Amino acid sequence: MLPLAATLATALLCPIAKAQTFKEAMLAAERSDAQYAAVLADVNSRRLQVKEASAAFYPSLNLNYSRADMGGNAAGASYGLSVTQPLLSYDRYLTLQQADPLAAQAIAQEHRARTDLATRVFKAMAEIIRNREAARATSVQIEGLETQLKRAQRMRELGQGTVTEVSDFGVRLAVAQANRISLIGAMEVAMRSFTLLTGLQPQPELISVADAAPHGRPKDDEALVARVRESSDGVVLARQDVKLQDIALRRKRAEFTPQLVAIAGRGRLANAQDTYNDARVGLVLNTPLGAPQWYGLRRAASDLVRTQDTLRFAEESATSEALRLLLLADNFEREVQVRRSAVESAKLALDGNLKGYQGGVKTNIDVLTSFQNLADTETALANSEVARVEVLLGLRLLDPGAE
Repeated sequence: MLPLAATLATALLCPIAKAQTFKEAMLAAERSDAQYAAVLADVNSRRLQVKEASAAFYPSLNLNYSRADMGGNAAGASYGLSVTQPLLSYDRYLTLQQADPLAAQAIAQEHRARTDLATRVFKAMAEIIRNREAARATSVQIEGLETQLKRAQRMRELGQGTVTEVSDFGVRLAVAQANRISLIGAMEVAMRSFTLLTGLQPQPELISVADAAPHGRPKDDEALVARVRESSDGVVLARQDVKLQDIALRRKRAEFTPQLVAIAGRGRLANAQDTYNDARVGLVLNTPLGAPQWYGLRRAASDLVRTQDTLRFAEESATSEALRLLLLADNFEREVQVRRSAVESAKLALDGNLKGYQGGVKTNIDVLTSFQNLADTETALANSEVARVEVLLGLRLLDPGAE
């Protein structure tokens, strides 16, 4: 079995020379992650929709050519060129109004994609850190148990120890070694996930997420909640959906209004006997009426109500999430302080029990329990510290006013 240090040293042979921080991992993931690239492609499509909506009143050019049997055996050909310019169209005017909401949605969608990517990068790094710290604590436990097992075996050889003590230390040592193997395996799996996400070979001993939330907990809770409720990504997307659906409803109504279009064209029709030239300039007034327009209007009105309810739900969800993260931030701040004290107490208890065991005052069970308590408290501290940073990162990503 390779010790943890050897496994970590192997990982350190990767070509990256500097420590892998959260910021560095994010920059790599933006270039490497396929899911993020797919969302950016969708954002680009939405921005093209903005340009398309902005061109609602642009003129259009139409070219046509046909060749057919004009009667008898004479073959005829016709071709034409026309330019159409919308003049008065409420529907096209409303199409033009869609540009701003679509642009706002593109910005919010891109920011949400970065938020999702940051969350996935953090979770991948946090998994490596959790397993790394748990494996390190287990390694310390193993070293202590190996020392005590050798001592118990020596005392047994001198007739001053018991078989039970040797067995107890041996069993606990085997369990700790098995746990370390499991943790190293879990860390290797987490490292592969990190590589798939970022394209980087991770350096587990150097990975750090301390820069994920450099400014710590926000100071003004009320201002944060107000910003989140008003301008978080989900709320912006939902609000723009309401605007777009309101425009869609008005466009359905606009289908019942006449549209005035100017047309200028020139055509030519030729057959075996003669050639006809045609030049036209005119106006076209169009007003469609029918059942599809009526039912489309009813559906658009229903969809508007749905988007309004979705907006209200998005606002409430964003507010609830901000309050939840603020509460967790306070709880984890206190929890980390308590767990740091617990680690110091566990170290003192282990030192005292070791001395007491050597002096015949404490039993081997006391020593075994102290080793386990120290490993557990160190692992719990590492998990709490990572969880605290994760909550602070969540607040930073949720707050549209964060840097």
